Amino acid sequence: MTFKNYIILFIALSFFNVNSQNNDLILFTIADEPVFTSEFLRVYSKNLDIVTDENQKDIKNYLDLFINYKLKIKQAYDLKFDTIKSYQSELASYKKQLMDPYLRDESVLNDVVKEAYDRSLIEINASHILINENFKNPLDTLASYSKIIEARNKIIGGESFAEVAKKYSQDPSVQKNGGNLGYFSAFNMVYPFESSAYNTPINAVSIPFKTRFGYHILQVHDKRDARGEVEAAHIMIKGDSEVSKIKIDEIYSKLVRGEGFDNLAKTLSEDTYTAKKNGSLGRFGSGRMVKEFEDTAFALTNAGDFSKPFKSRFGWHIIKLVNKFPIESFDKIEDKITEKVKKGDRSKSIDYSIVHKLKTVYDIEINDRSLKAFKKENWKDNKRKFIKNLMIIDGEKINQKALFDYLNGNDLTEKALNSFKEVKILEHFKNDLENNNQEYKNTYQEYKEGLLLFEVLQSRIWEKSKDSLGVQNYYDANANNYLLVDGETPQELKKIRGKVINDYQEFLELEWIKELHSLYAVKMNEETVKSIIEK
Repeated sequence: MTFKNYIILFIALSFFNVNSQNNDLILFTIADEPVFTSEFLRVYSKNLDIVTDENQKDIKNYLDLFINYKLKIKQAYDLKFDTIKSYQSELASYKKQLMDPYLRDESVLNDVVKEAYDRSLIEINASHILINENFKNPLDTLASYSKIIEARNKIIGGESFAEVAKKYSQDPSVQKNGGNLGYFSAFNMVYPFESSAYNTPINAVSIPFKTRFGYHILQVHDKRDARGEVEAAHIMIKGDSEVSKIKIDEIYSKLVRGEGFDNLAKTLSEDTYTAKKNGSLGRFGSGRMVKEFEDTAFALTNAGDFSKPFKSRFGWHIIKLVNKFPIESFDKIEDKITEKVKKGDRSKSIDYSIVHKLKTVYDIEINDRSLKAFKKENWKDNKRKFIKNLMIIDGEKINQKALFDYLNGNDLTEKALNSFKEVKILEHFKNDLENNNQEYKNTYQEYKEGLLLFEVLQSRIWEKSKDSLGVQNYYDANANNYLLVDGETPQELKKIRGKVINDYQEFLELEWIKELHSLYAVKMNEETVKSIIEK
């Protein structure tokens, strides 16, 4: 977050301009423009917890601050700071950012989060075949799809999946593993791959599906309850020679006699990276280690237990269990999963748009006679005739010209018409959001005034305090406030410049506030003021 955004956030928190209702009591007016009691009370109540200055917690003092704030906003509008291009551009950018969450159907997100959790409870063992593909070239796409279909037909016809994978798959690891990926769970694979795996029965071969890597088919070998994660450490001796076996057995004997695992890992393990950390491998779940290593680690029961020596393709190992982490309940990890869903590729694969819900909420009518004009021969040559009403969305009329411009010379198809309807439904929703959603309206107004105040403060205070001559003149006029400990000699300006500039800014603001009070008439509703103070 930039310094500017911090300032705006502070301003917004300090003076949140809420919507006032017409039947509110007027608290005061500025140049005959009313400010309502409810606005002040809600601002005051909201900020009690974040205000550290006890004087500002006093309702009378806070009212003075609020009046000064309103005076600054009034002048900002009068000086047309809201017409500055940079202000309008930043406000428009923020408005779009603020609006984005309202354009999503949160119920869809909730369903995807729950699906991810449910899948995390199950681990799948599967093999796959990958055919790389250039999706920009239709001929490549057709050739790749034909090749994956050919491979699938051979497997369905009885050939071994592993053997077909070695002939067809372009996954670099296929010659070593025959396409077998071991066990995996939610978030371990790209979302389309994960979905195909969880939707394919055991021993079945999936239909071809596409990911960003190309076309795939997969075969599910097993599904089991997820094992969660373990934290473990290991000692490794490289190689599979007799000498390697003797070394690991000697280390195991030392462990059995009670020697410390950490020290043995640090001094004897040939995995130099983990040896520096007493053999620590951190936390891991299924699919992160080779099968024999993973199975041995999960077979250990209690923290501190260590395995007998076993061999992998990397050499000989002894594992110590540090801790076990079973999968937690949905309530405990819902927020964590939600964050992973939002950041992961599945959020790009799912249509969260609110438009689908709006279709069932809005009253939408289409004039069939107006629509038929787009199906006539040479309709593209008669733009000036497309002026009739075409569609009504919740009372808003949309004419034929809007569809004409949207099609941009292309033929009207069912898909194009549906896309046009969705665009117009969203436009209607966006335009009406400020009227129908108080939370959105308040938040938008909060930033709007905060940004406006930032602009006027920059002009009236911060830019002026950068003027070296102004700072020097202020220092000269107030030198007695900056004396050394002897009480007679002023401190050098260059040594206390930061403090002097801060004091100068406070001086400029006080002078500005005096100017505002002389410029704009503030009329208090004394009875209302008295009543809120007494409360």
